[in-house]
Amino acid sequence: MLKEFNLKDFTISLQSTHIQLNISFLNKLLKVASKSLDPHKNKTFCNCINCPINKNKGVSTTVYGWMKGYRTIPFSKLVKIMGLTNFSWKELEQNLISIKSGIRKGEVYPVLPIHVDKDLGLIIGHIMGDGSIEKRFHSVFYSNSNLELLNEFSTCMKKIFGISPRIWVQDKPKFGETRWLKKLNNLNNIPNGHNVGLFYPKICSDILYTLFGKFAEGKNKIISKEILDSNINFKGGFIRAFFDDEGSVSSKNYTIRFHQDKEDILKGIIKMLKERDINSNPIRYYIKQNKLRYYFNITRFEEYSKFYEIIGCTSSNKQREFELLISGVKKNQYSKKI
Repeated sequence: MLKEFNLKDFTISLQSTHIQLNISFLNKLLKVASKSLDPHKNKTFCNCINCPINKNKGVSTTVYGWMKGYRTIPFSKLVKIMGLTNFSWKELEQNLISIKSGIRKGEVYPVLPIHVDKDLGLIIGHIMGDGSIEKRFHSVFYSNSNLELLNEFSTCMKKIFGISPRIWVQDKPKFGETRWLKKLNNLNNIPNGHNVGLFYPKICSDILYTLFGKFAEGKNKIISKEILDSNINFKGGFIRAFFDDEGSVSSKNYTIRFHQDKEDILKGIIKMLKERDINSNPIRYYIKQNKLRYYFNITRFEEYSKFYEIIGCTSSNKQREFELLISGVKKNQYSKKI
């Protein structure tokens, strides 16, 4: 899998999205593509990119809107325009302002190229854990009560997509219900004991699907081939975030545990851990509320100490328990030597 993605890598998957460019660069691009000082009046050019001419005015109001900056360009048309010039995609990237799913839909301000690195791994790992990509509208969502994890997710999303989330506080849960209490402007204002939901526009999932396939849609989640084929830094972030959401540490039982409803997801986690030479116990299951719940443990000191050093966790509660676990084992080993 590529270690980074440029704008050109999205030309097929993001055809229906809209692009906003630096206005002076855009006008230069249109003039070169049309070989004209007035691209909006050039019938040959407008027909070539399938933009109709207003018969009364003798101009393409669509192209004119692009030139004046009050219309964004469909990516599919921008690709055609680029094909009529010698401009490089790198030049285009340098003049990119934003991408959005449609004319009026939420936009992002990505920093290109997008690197497949630990931060992106943290995002995908959290979506696979306590997050989701909503099935109907495909908005990216992450929910947690841990401020450290919420900050981690929003920081990584800001770094890659250049936007902050819509923040909603969830009412204290009742069985089978999800009620949203109020909207916040800042994560630091979360009321104690409440879960918080972070929401991002569809364009984020459009981009993530391009990179990693349809790995999450509603309750359906898989560790896709693209995730498994990613580099080791990405996988380290992925496992760390997933463990923060779906894992536990017990210093009393000398165990760390991953648990999940889908056995195949745990199989993928085990495969990625083995690439780091970290071995686990077999996957087991129990029944809770008439439903199978799968888990695997890591119980050998050599294995969970490697996990702590190489993968680690963001939750300070888990970190403290990890330190108790490792220091306790070392203390016992020292006592036995004496």
